[in-house]
Amino acid sequence: MINKIYHFTSGLTKPPTSQISSLILLLLVSFSLSAQMFSDPAEQNTTLDLHAREAMQKGNYAVAFCIWQPLAQAGDSEAQFNIGWMYHNGYGLRIDDETALYWWLQSAASGFTDAHFALGDLYANGQGVEQNSAIALGWYISAALKGHLQAQETLSNILAGDDKLAKSTFQLLLQTDWSVLGETLEVSVDKANTRRGPATSYQVVAVLERGHAVIPLKQEGGWTYVGITGTGKTAWIFSSLISKPAGIYPLE
Repeated sequence: MINKIYHFTSGLTKPPTSQISSLILLLLVSFSLSAQMFSDPAEQNTTLDLHAREAMQKGNYAVAFCIWQPLAQAGDSEAQFNIGWMYHNGYGLRIDDETALYWWLQSAASGFTDAHFALGDLYANGQGVEQNSAIALGWYISAALKGHLQAQETLSNILAGDDKLAKSTFQLLLQTDWSVLGETLEVSVDKANTRRGPATSYQVVAVLERGHAVIPLKQEGGWTYVGITGTGKTAWIFSSLISKPAGIYPLE
């Protein structure tokens, strides 16, 4: 576990001394005015966060860092995530995924969903930490359970692969809480055969009745590879036999 916080002067690209002095003076005045204008700490944090985001958009990374760092150190989960994002991408800082990991763990501990997804990416790619697909999968699932759409998409892509751990995890989720896997489709005919492969020559896996929910994973030709909810099984089904609850599933 990382046990140190990198300070502004150790990571940022240093501007000339005159600019530093002006920046410090500007920040002191801004913080003083903010403290006088807002008695509600949450409202003050929101306003400071807005200023930091505006600074980021203009490329003023040092200003954004100076605003977010004290908020992050005070326990603001969104500021912690943003500081980690700056280290991860090298916005005005040396790229340092170990420090990004530190801040994202702090943010995730407070329940910030984007941090859960970001940690999944770090562990999946071995950035700032030893690569570990099992831990990455856990963070992706955690983010997906919180409704993170990109995590749900990433999770579906992983589960559509050949990884044994992913397959066993997928089977468990199909039997328990398949909402984490994203949007479901429904069988739109009275009875539909699902098969081991994308052709009628393959063996039937299960016969599904109208309205049975399935999780689409990938398509091949006119077939869709799906997870069958409530069973833990995966199979291929002819794409025209499944649809969204409100209409026909659009083929790509």
